Amino acid sequence: MAWSKSKFRRAPQFESLESRQVLSSGGPPTAAAQDMLYWINLARTNPSAAAQRIAADVTPDIQATIQHYGVNLSATEQAIASATPQPPLAWSDQLAQAAQGHSQDMATNQFQSHTGSDGSTAAQRIQQAGYTNASSTGENAYAYASSVDQAMEAFLIDWGVPSDGHRNNLLQPGVSAQDAYRDVGIGLAQTSGGSSVGPLVVTQDFGAQPNEQAQLVGVAFNNTRGDGFYEQGEGVANVQIDAVNLTTGQVSSTQTGPFGGYQMALAPGSYQIIASQNNQVIKTVNVTVGNVNIEQDFITSNPWQGGSRTAALAAAQPVVNAPAPTPVATPLVLIAPQPVQALSSPPAIGAITWNWTSWQASQSNG
Repeated sequence: MAWSKSKFRRAPQFESLESRQVLSSGGPPTAAAQDMLYWINLARTNPSAAAQRIAADVTPDIQATIQHYGVNLSATEQAIASATPQPPLAWSDQLAQAAQGHSQDMATNQFQSHTGSDGSTAAQRIQQAGYTNASSTGENAYAYASSVDQAMEAFLIDWGVPSDGHRNNLLQPGVSAQDAYRDVGIGLAQTSGGSSVGPLVVTQDFGAQPNEQAQLVGVAFNNTRGDGFYEQGEGVANVQIDAVNLTTGQVSSTQTGPFGGYQMALAPGSYQIIASQNNQVIKTVNVTVGNVNIEQDFITSNPWQGGSRTAALAAAQPVVNAPAPTPVATPLVLIAPQPVQALSSPPAIGAITWNWTSWQASQSNG
């Protein structure tokens, strides 16, 4: 049976690597990379919502593809929806550098593989980018995507890959939250007409390093479509994000980037997260941070909580109980002794007057 590229999409490739090392300096996510990062974290933290999003966007192109590969879409959506949620991933400049280099290599040299045109492996590229001392790494690669959404659907449905390796890299079934990936870098390369790959070439590099501090990650966006999902172009920049430690009162702050994303490392503890713009509070949320990443998104098109950021920061400060007052001792007043006055005659004792001379005479007469 013959088929054309327009009727179905080829299968992506993945590689799962253990005990490898990684580094980077790739820069913050682009608009498309931020869109894909949101998709990845939606799938990890809310697999059911990701499955619903896939079901709502089965294009004729995707329908032809899953039919070609014999995919049971209903069973696949159920497998995604029933996955155990995993912590979200933080953006890594080092992993992004490795991923971008590989995507550009595939686009330039017209191929899809985890082996680079120079013979490099995913582990070597990650290591060379500088993500070192990794406890685990993995890679997804797809050289025939038409868009970010279609690439994510390809990875999650995983047509043409019996092992479901791409989906497993994203959802990590059977992996504890403590051992799951913590970081991701995304490389996206566009191709022009006449290319045998593309129009979008995608690489996702995943990793975890020992003793990483938990990160609060998320995106602020104006949900113009009203579906509750972030879409490229909806991100809101320069939203102030403050995390107030409810025990110590310490404030950690950042702002959303040009496409709405943000992240900040936080020590374990209880926090109030305050999202604001122009000193007006969008929303406050209380979260508990442990040793794995957590996500908190803010939809700026929803009604704002209101009030000033300044007042919210002050209200979130812990109440310090004033110490009990130290009792003040009553001073001891010393009264000066009065001088003893000399007596002119001995005092009487009862009614008896003692006379020594008379007593002595009576003794002589006796």
